[in-house]
Amino acid sequence: MDIKQKIGAMTLEEKIGQKIMLDFRYWDSNGNGKRDMIAPDEAIAKIIRDNGIGGVILFANNLKNKAQIQTLTDWYAGIHTDGDIHLFIGTDNEGGNVFRLPRSEYVAFPNNMTLAAAWLGGTDKELAREQAQHMASDLRALSINVNFAPIVDVNTNPFNPVINVRSFSDDVATVITLAESIRAGMHQQQMITVYKHFPGHGATSTDSHTALPRVDRDCQEAFAIDIAPYQHAIASDTPPEMIMTAHIQYPELDDTRVRNRNGVDITVPVTMSRCIQTDILRNQLGFTGVTLSDALDMGAITDHFNPDDALERVFTAGVDIALMPVSVASPAEAQRLSQLIALMAQKVKQGVIKEGDIDASVARILTLKRRYHLLEKGKERAPQPAADGQALEKRISARAITVVINQQSTLPLKDKTQRYFVLTPWAEQARGIAAVMSQEGYLTVEAAKETNLTDAEIKARIARCDVFMLGTLSTAFSPVERAASPYKPQPDETSDRYLAWLRFAAAQGKKRLHLSLRAPYDIVNFAAEVDAAVASYSYYGYDNGVWGSHAMISLAEVLIGQRSPQGKLPVNTWHHYDVKTNSGTLAYPRGFGLSW
Repeated sequence: MDIKQKIGAMTLEEKIGQKIMLDFRYWDSNGNGKRDMIAPDEAIAKIIRDNGIGGVILFANNLKNKAQIQTLTDWYAGIHTDGDIHLFIGTDNEGGNVFRLPRSEYVAFPNNMTLAAAWLGGTDKELAREQAQHMASDLRALSINVNFAPIVDVNTNPFNPVINVRSFSDDVATVITLAESIRAGMHQQQMITVYKHFPGHGATSTDSHTALPRVDRDCQEAFAIDIAPYQHAIASDTPPEMIMTAHIQYPELDDTRVRNRNGVDITVPVTMSRCIQTDILRNQLGFTGVTLSDALDMGAITDHFNPDDALERVFTAGVDIALMPVSVASPAEAQRLSQLIALMAQKVKQGVIKEGDIDASVARILTLKRRYHLLEKGKERAPQPAADGQALEKRISARAITVVINQQSTLPLKDKTQRYFVLTPWAEQARGIAAVMSQEGYLTVEAAKETNLTDAEIKARIARCDVFMLGTLSTAFSPVERAASPYKPQPDETSDRYLAWLRFAAAQGKKRLHLSLRAPYDIVNFAAEVDAAVASYSYYGYDNGVWGSHAMISLAEVLIGQRSPQGKLPVNTWHHYDVKTNSGTLAYPRGFGLSW
């Protein structure tokens, strides 16, 4: 049966079900509370089949260890609706903090900004493709067929609270090049790729998980910066299979006003804009693949729209798949889903939602599923062998380390008899650096987590050391990252303390090193108070005998001169940056990095 015939044989409710992707992050068959859903449950399979659901998204809550994940995902892969339509099974495996598989059993590659720093500073231009191939191989072996990556947001706001180091760069060409390499690596493993977040989340100063951000670029800038990666990819020989929407307002692209749940007229969110999702993305840019919304349970949407209103607006905008439009965490809550689908079917019959749009969406969804053997039984292609992931992650982490300041050749630290004090946000970071230094014969290396010591205790340790190394994590983690992070710094709470410690060290005649462990933007905050500054972009260290990544190993090796730094800044850093005008005083230019 061809796609057109298949659609003709489906009920309206089944077609709407194909346009929904659910999370079963939590599940309790008795409805007593939120419990992580980690095991197959026939009640969930029945909900999926009864409603003809098109896909599921998995979170870290669902993915605990390799054996458990394999059982769960193989079970999901065996669920099919309307005879032989299988599920899109997706997750967010970007690298860095947005990595859903358990780090104890899978290679957790660093974030995109790390990858860009390594790529800009080296001659190996295959790093991104190899990383993507390995990550996709791990996912495909688990029957996961959709990875919500790569991020192609151009991070032009240094204080972006949600994109930040998840972006490759603030440079359009760098984003285009590395995103295409990621896509190529995933394609080698038959992994469905998702470019996100259209038309561009990189200039925002608000996190869409908690509120509705706004971008005020003019139309020319929108196409030259934010939309450029999509335009380039869509015009290529291998365009992305999926594009995810951004929950932002972009009035220069569409200034239509809509009334929210509180009776207030607001600029239409991009996810609900037919002008942006259909006229620009499809008609102007020529995208013929599948579009899906970002999660509809995010604050940017739920603060303004009820679930039924939100889903109606997403569908009328022309978006193919609604991600997480309703939560179902127990059998008793299944009616929420069926009622929502019934309401959308009624809207179609009333002409509020065009049935032609529904059919066109389902045609794109089924065409993509057929391409990836999700309309047939037992036809999925096995993943291809990938390179040694541990060795690859080490290469990337090592090549990314960027020395930005090195006054009077402070680095490398050659004197093994001096006393070193390493103070970092997480204990595992300081422990990791200290472990490498101690192994190499440095006699006195004291490591501490900043929140484990009082201000007086920190100053006492600074007073008795020769070299003070201070690690920072810059901007606060967003909810999409926070599940993997025990640390939630707020820059306005930390900068004053950090400066006070550095100035105290200076008054004591100590050498001062700044270790920027996340986004390198924060280097300018402390540049006047340090003798050296180094960016690692990644921040997992040594905890309970286990290395979370090679980042702290590579950083320590650069600090002591075992490795020459190769990384280059993938972003411009700014003094006095103005988020409204996207401008400020440039401190360190993109591509800058010292070596010896």
